[in-house]
Amino acid sequence: MGIRDMFRRGQDGPALYRRAWTESNDPVVTEARAQTLAIQRLEVWLRLVYSALAIAALLGYWGYAEGGGRVPLVLGIVLGVVSFGCVIVLRTGISHGRANVQAMLNELERRKSDKAPS
Repeated sequence: MGIRDMFRRGQDGPALYRRAWTESNDPVVTEARAQTLAIQRLEVWLRLVYSALAIAALLGYWGYAEGGGRVPLVLGIVLGVVSFGCVIVLRTGISHGRANVQAMLNELERRKSDKAPS
């Protein structure tokens, strides 16, 4: 399926062509699609955690250098540590998920090449 087959124009505009996913009975295809969607959700959470990490840095700077007091400094440090831990967990999960999806796609390619007549 090429890039032209991915989209087709319907009566109300272009629609994503999903027939290859919905008509497949192969559980590997279904699992690869589900894991791809899960990775996309994790990437959204990762962007949110990066934002929290930036806010933590600003709070820490304000509390330390700008004389905002101890409360913003402590909040910045706590938020920074928690955010950094979340970043590590999410990045690890995303990288392992991508490797898993790539392994599934390689398996599907191998099956496809085994079925093709030589």
